[in-house]
Amino acid sequence: MTTNRLGLVMAIAASAALASCSSSKEVGKSRSDGPSDTLVVMSYNVENLFDPDDNPLKNDDDFTPDGSYHWNESRFRKKAAQLTQVILSANGWHTPDVVGLCEVEGPDSTGLSAADLLVKYGSLSTQTVHYKPVCFPTPDHRGIATALIYNDDTLEPITLTNIYMSSDSLELYTRDILYAKMRTRRGGAVFHFLVNHWPSKFGGAERTIPLRRFVAMKTRHICDSILATDSEARIVLMGDFNDVASEPSLSDDLGAKTLCDTCLLRNLSADTPDFSYKYRGVWSTIDHIIVSPAVCAKGRPLFSVVKRDFLLEPDDRNTGLKPKRTYLGRRYNEGVSDHLPVMVKIAY
Repeated sequence: MTTNRLGLVMAIAASAALASCSSSKEVGKSRSDGPSDTLVVMSYNVENLFDPDDNPLKNDDDFTPDGSYHWNESRFRKKAAQLTQVILSANGWHTPDVVGLCEVEGPDSTGLSAADLLVKYGSLSTQTVHYKPVCFPTPDHRGIATALIYNDDTLEPITLTNIYMSSDSLELYTRDILYAKMRTRRGGAVFHFLVNHWPSKFGGAERTIPLRRFVAMKTRHICDSILATDSEARIVLMGDFNDVASEPSLSDDLGAKTLCDTCLLRNLSADTPDFSYKYRGVWSTIDHIIVSPAVCAKGRPLFSVVKRDFLLEPDDRNTGLKPKRTYLGRRYNEGVSDHLPVMVKIAY
């Protein structure tokens, strides 16, 4: 792939910090380099979080009260309450500072997205918690977008925008990357968050490989551009990448390695034996959190898959458990998602 050479050269200055990404030093353990604060980042594919109202500009008819799923406000509110339970219980007393969301319906003509309704109906903006939603319109034909909610008590936005990832030549009209440059209110540390939802394998895994590789190369170019401006930039990529860490889209085109002392991006998802997704009886992790060297400067971020009993159900067709999704076929299953959320704790 073609990379930004200037970004590569300038990022060499960060190589000393990179080794700490592969070291045994972990966030939360004692450090000799002084005190630090911790930022908690969660990524979650929330599986078809649609606003029940029809958007005439998008193909969202199935997820309306009269649609094939009979999706209505009551079911939306129930799912919002479940998602709130996940978010607020994921990390004990320190709730996530940032939650990247995939499969969220983007804004309608009123400017409201399903992320706005999640915060509203999930009571995520009250006297005790103060989450704010961010979501932009999307070229996806169903209106599916990436979104982000952030704790306004701990983070202030510097830049919030979307980055176009589609391609006319590939006939690819996919979810944009949500880009959020934010500053911690404690300490003033600046982070670059990129929420990804790469093209799925619908239509065939082999046939869709070029689509994910195209998006991967564009994503790497974004990272190189950030590092060209600031070689010590704290970059956090998160989302549903629809590939495991060893696939070329992630390991080669994006250049995100699981075990590497010299790479510019480190995929943390191999740091746990748990998995985030189960398809045809096989567990894997396609939900990743990937970081730049500077994120590891005060210890390797602790990556985990958030597993709660109410997020799982017996896998009757195979063995063990599986994520309890909202629908099984067209039957309402009262679950939350076919993915499990993933999370990291970053010392800064």
